[in-house]
Amino acid sequence: MLCNTIAFQMPIFYWTRDHRLHHKYSETNADPYNSKRGFFFCHIGWLLVQKHPEVIEKGRQLDLSDLLEDPVVTFQKKHYWNVLILIYLVFPTVVPMFLWGESFSNAWHIALVLRYICTVNAAALVNSVAHLWGQRPYDKFIQPSQNLGVAIIALGEC
Repeated sequence: MLCNTIAFQMPIFYWTRDHRLHHKYSETNADPYNSKRGFFFCHIGWLLVQKHPEVIEKGRQLDLSDLLEDPVVTFQKKHYWNVLILIYLVFPTVVPMFLWGESFSNAWHIALVLRYICTVNAAALVNSVAHLWGQRPYDKFIQPSQNLGVAIIALGEC
């Protein structure tokens, strides 16, 4: 829960719902990060626009009862913004300032802004680059592929 929150990729509940949609309806309008909508869309553009109506409709039809019964998932869903402010904004900024004497500007821009830019783009490579370039050992007719570069940058996710 803490790693998901500090990555600032929204609560586990919503991330998991969208991830399930992505695998169930891959490369269709019900796929939140549909790679057929282009590189920019599947890399980061999907975060900048409203969800396609089919994503919303199919998301409502998914069985998410396992998530609703999980106390960690429900706790995070309920308290996401409070926990986020503490461990995403305050903690990474304050710790370098007090423990290493960093300036507020360095702590903010390196421990927070640069970290977010790097981690969000590393995760996004899985949806974009790994759907366009790489090896397709199981089915040569689908977009998802195995890409060694993405696997290294995204720490094994490919």
